Amino acid sequence: MSEMGFGPGEPHRASAWPTGAPRAEQGEAAPTRDAAGRAPKRGLAALAAQPWFPGAAVFGLTLALIVAHQGHLLQYLYPVIAIVAAVVLYFRHPVHWLAFVFWVTFLTPGVRRFADFFNGVFNPVSPIMVVPMATTALAGIGVIRYHRVFAQRRAMPLLLALCGVLYGFCIGVVRVGPMPAIFGLVNWCSPIFVGFHLLIHWRRYGEFRSVLRLTFRYGALVMGLYGVFEFVTMPPWDAFWLIGSQMHSEGDPLPFSVRVASTMNSSGPFAVAAMVCTLMMLADGGRIRAVASCAIVLALMFSSVRTAWGGLVLGLVFPLSALSMRMRMRLIGSGVVLAMLAVPLLSIDKFSEPVMKRLQSMGNLSQDQSFADRSRFYAEFLDTALTDIAGQGLGSTGAATKLDSSSSAGSLAVFDSGLMEIPFVLGWPGTFLFCGGIFTLLGRGFLSAMSIRKDRFAASAVGISLSLLVMLLSSNMLTAGNGNYFYIAVMLPVIGRRAIRHGLAPQAERL
Repeated sequence: MSEMGFGPGEPHRASAWPTGAPRAEQGEAAPTRDAAGRAPKRGLAALAAQPWFPGAAVFGLTLALIVAHQGHLLQYLYPVIAIVAAVVLYFRHPVHWLAFVFWVTFLTPGVRRFADFFNGVFNPVSPIMVVPMATTALAGIGVIRYHRVFAQRRAMPLLLALCGVLYGFCIGVVRVGPMPAIFGLVNWCSPIFVGFHLLIHWRRYGEFRSVLRLTFRYGALVMGLYGVFEFVTMPPWDAFWLIGSQMHSEGDPLPFSVRVASTMNSSGPFAVAAMVCTLMMLADGGRIRAVASCAIVLALMFSSVRTAWGGLVLGLVFPLSALSMRMRMRLIGSGVVLAMLAVPLLSIDKFSEPVMKRLQSMGNLSQDQSFADRSRFYAEFLDTALTDIAGQGLGSTGAATKLDSSSSAGSLAVFDSGLMEIPFVLGWPGTFLFCGGIFTLLGRGFLSAMSIRKDRFAASAVGISLSLLVMLLSSNMLTAGNGNYFYIAVMLPVIGRRAIRHGLAPQAERL
């Protein structure tokens, strides 16, 4: 038996691994290799074979259509080329597929805004918004191909969480109908599949660490700079979106009067992404990181999402406490430099006023309307959420309610507490299974990060997972795009520890 009770390795094919390479364990994905003796590709063929090419082609063509003001063509072409690129990446370059998933999560809402603006019509149901869900759901292919991994102990937490979700799906089909339940199933299961994707490709931890670090660095740079630009100028396409969507909570479509959403749908999802990018960059280095950190933190402040601010502070605790003194002082020094860069800008009234107003509301919560509404929601709904033993099932909350034709559909489209949504949707049996898997994942991630203390990437990931769990007080951070952040955060330290023990990744990062 191999380490931690993992199953024995299966015989490998000579063409799948170079001579002397380790065998893949039963049910595990092996790194893709060219066949022995194949002539190297040159010219355009070599360029197209690069792992970054499909994603670059998608966003290059998208940018060309935006510059050409081809909104109608963009609305239908972007989903096709993005999904095709995701399929190619999933089978050929599984590490870069995960990076592509995050890029489409970051940028797709912005693409939709441009398409609607150049069409001249706000489209409440845009095919563009299918892209993040569809590209993430491809991870389900791995569950089918490597289902035997679920028989191994290391996959037990993911299996528990998946069983809890499947229970909620069965209840949802009965109570709200198949279509809302299926929509909810995709939102709840896709992040679990992303975690499983990391599990079966654990040998590639070094590649995941390198590629994801670049992804979050440049994602922070793009979203941060655009977020500050949006706050200062309020571009017409963003104003058009804000007016058409009628999201009054996002502020006014005027400069210095909007809660920054950057390239994402609203300030809430953007703030979570900004928080995750900031914490991931704790494990990064270089001059670009300094610019990206400054930009994304400023944009996060202009989003006025207090839960993300608190999550960022909490997420810093574990990396600072788990790492060596030298690395700890380096991180503290980076924070000081970042604060020094931000202070001059915040000395300008137009920049500081919305931030200070939001900060002051945290010290006087009794007068804060948002806090009062959430407190009232908890008081009125707590008994309902905890006393429904069977649960309402998947599709009873969130965007899935739009697919329900009943008279009560839509009343819970906005659910202000992930902490209560889980028992309300999954019931007691599903909650027991789901939460058992979640807390086991968190515990394994914590212990794994502690055993590889020199790996700042693993420490940052644990900080992210803790932050997202605390943010369940405001909304559900374990489903859809937010769930992707959580599952990679708890899985990266686990696969990192195993890869390091097998000599497949360096023990420490020298940045």
